[in-house]
Amino acid sequence: MADWDDPVGELMTQFPGWHIWRSSAGRWWATRTGKVLRRMDLGTGRVMTLDADDPQALKTQLIAQERLDLETDS
Repeated sequence: MADWDDPVGELMTQFPGWHIWRSSAGRWWATRTGKVLRRMDLGTGRVMTLDADDPQALKTQLIAQERLDLETDS
């Protein structure tokens, strides 16, 4: 199971505002922590939870969410 934990830890370090895990079905998930999106934020492409097939695909989505957060929050 260590091979599951290392990518999770790396992603959580890179994206501290997200809780990241791998499901027993092998999907990769991330959900925001400490930040609730407003209803109007959801129309901008921002989401509370992401899922992906692998850690790299999840990282790509997390980067996109960070960019949207910067655009919307500024």
